[in-house]
Amino acid sequence: MFTFKTEKSKGKWRSFYPDTHIVKIKGAKVGRIDDNSPHKIRLMVFKEDLLEDGNANCEWKWITLKKDSKSVSEAKEWLKTAYKSLSEKYRLCPLKD
Repeated sequence: MFTFKTEKSKGKWRSFYPDTHIVKIKGAKVGRIDDNSPHKIRLMVFKEDLLEDGNANCEWKWITLKKDSKSVSEAKEWLKTAYKSLSEKYRLCPLKD
């Protein structure tokens, strides 16, 4: 099941930077939701072939889902309902902090 964490921008120039909406599984990061509209969902997945993007040093890649959401909360709800199909279709790459 997906969980979510929002990191607010900090510091003197925080108004110039968007918040970060992190998608997690069991405490490990697996993706992000864009703060700006349309709210795109990006997930980290393992590559089928290490050389598919020309970078053999990294075993995962970012994918962007076609789903556009009107709000971050709508994106979160959609991810919760789509968890099973997404985890069957993609090998999600969990990254610990």
